[in-house]
Amino acid sequence: MNTVQLECFLAVAEYLNFSRAAESLKITQPAVSHQITSLEDELGARLFIRTSKNVTLTEAGFMFMEDASSIIKIASSAKNRLGAGFNDSLFLTIGCHNQSELNILPPVIEKLVKQFPTLHPSIKLIPFKSMANLLEEERIHVMFGFHQEEMKGMPGLFHELGKLPVSCVCSPDHPYAGRGSLSVRELQGPMILCEPHRLPHSIEQLQMGISTARHPSQLYFVDGYESILALVRSGLGFSLLPSYPGCEGNGLRYVPVTGIDPVVFGLFHKGLKGNPVLKEFVRIMDHEITTN
Repeated sequence: MNTVQLECFLAVAEYLNFSRAAESLKITQPAVSHQITSLEDELGARLFIRTSKNVTLTEAGFMFMEDASSIIKIASSAKNRLGAGFNDSLFLTIGCHNQSELNILPPVIEKLVKQFPTLHPSIKLIPFKSMANLLEEERIHVMFGFHQEEMKGMPGLFHELGKLPVSCVCSPDHPYAGRGSLSVRELQGPMILCEPHRLPHSIEQLQMGISTARHPSQLYFVDGYESILALVRSGLGFSLLPSYPGCEGNGLRYVPVTGIDPVVFGLFHKGLKGNPVLKEFVRIMDHEITTN
């Protein structure tokens, strides 16, 4: 059942004449007849009695008039309401991989909405490789990520926001918590590792290099960034992670690891031309990262 069928039914019910109903709808009479026949077949009931001289409503047709009118009114109301609310709306879909990236967004989105009051931002939290596909298909406008040699085939352009130091992340009562810095050689004891492709490649390589000297009983493997933080909070060990802006506020200690190049953090997008919202988002992100 669709609104075309219902509009044809209501027109015929009003005029009790297929030709006049067709004229009012600005379609042909055979088209009206086809819609009525298909509607009757779908409902399993005759709506009109047709003779060579006149058309009359059946009892079923008379009963169906109220339902048909209500459905048309609801459909029209929904169309008008959505059209009025979204025709002038702007949209921006942002891809994030973990909670630390999500934590960067609130002040950025707040400033962006002030400049674009009709903006409807959307955030997707999904693994990196899946998100890269969404960017390629233009189902997201921009995504956080790290620039590294292994990602030269990434779709779109990369905009650098800053270089994030690599830190030893541990709980406040961990032996390393009070240190000002650590060298790779000093990293001893239980360690929490993440599955491949969840962290920058350089950090994954470093973790694997350190873990080879560990007994299996000192290694904990998890499947994501948040899982690492959960085990670190529980005091099971330390991990190596990039120090995102504002990450110190999550109750953990981030101790810089010396002798390791920082990872280049930024945004992947398909281009700023013709998208003032995305262009302003990148500008505000630059400012937020710089000031924090």
